[in-house]
Amino acid sequence: MIVSIFPNLNSPSVNDILDDVISVLQKYNTAVYLPEQYKSAVHKPNIEFGMTDKIISVSDIAIAIGGDGTTLNVAKKAAYQDKPVLGINAGRLGFMSGIERDELELLEKLMNGDYKLDERMMLKAVVYESGKEKSVYHCLNDIVISRGNFARLIDISITCDGRSVSNTRADGVIISTPTGSTAYSMAAGGPVVSPEADCIIETPICPHSLMDRSIIFSSDKELIVKAFNDMNNIPVMTVDGQEAVNISPDSEISISVSPLKTKLIKLKPENFYEILNKKIIERRV
Repeated sequence: MIVSIFPNLNSPSVNDILDDVISVLQKYNTAVYLPEQYKSAVHKPNIEFGMTDKIISVSDIAIAIGGDGTTLNVAKKAAYQDKPVLGINAGRLGFMSGIERDELELLEKLMNGDYKLDERMMLKAVVYESGKEKSVYHCLNDIVISRGNFARLIDISITCDGRSVSNTRADGVIISTPTGSTAYSMAAGGPVVSPEADCIIETPICPHSLMDRSIIFSSDKELIVKAFNDMNNIPVMTVDGQEAVNISPDSEISISVSPLKTKLIKLKPENFYEILNKKIIERRV
């Protein structure tokens, strides 16, 4: 078996976890690959290094060591090559992680093929400018259209199947997957949705209204989003909190279900509701 590992070495605890993970994998004669940029920081023997896309392509499994941001980033890259990902939590929440830092003994199940794949729906955003396709993005969590550098509301219109859904003045709007429903969408007052559901969730951010609530669309729908503001405060689209794109008055964003799917490895029998209670609800009590 070939496994590629993507550690967030900016986290102090990840170095020790990485050493332990490599030791467990090599005990099972597993070939281990790491990204090229870690060559000077990782000194374990019998490690191969390479460019991220290349090592994912030759691997059977990718492992992300860090918080949810690390797992999200690796999972998206792996989705392009239809490869499964195991997240090992070394962050604060680890909602997307398969195991915790003190559960590395469960890697034996990974080596024996004793795991399940949790397929997660993704979204595709196509930005059109003056009617011409400008760029395409895929997300696992959410697409956020928000105000620019000034604390002024923007006007956002959303249509579905050619019919108006909403015209809202707000700080922005979040279009999320069920996976992303426990992230920014939930913080903005949106519903928590099981990742087993196939749907698209729209949640306004600080709307200037007493009535605006989240709307859930079936996964076969296409949403068209437009955002407007004055010339000094250009709205911005952010994809999974990573890629920021300025949205002009001539732009429209088409959002629909992506053909890509993220495959997360599950080594434990916990279901979504048990993880929700342990990671979010019980932490707040």
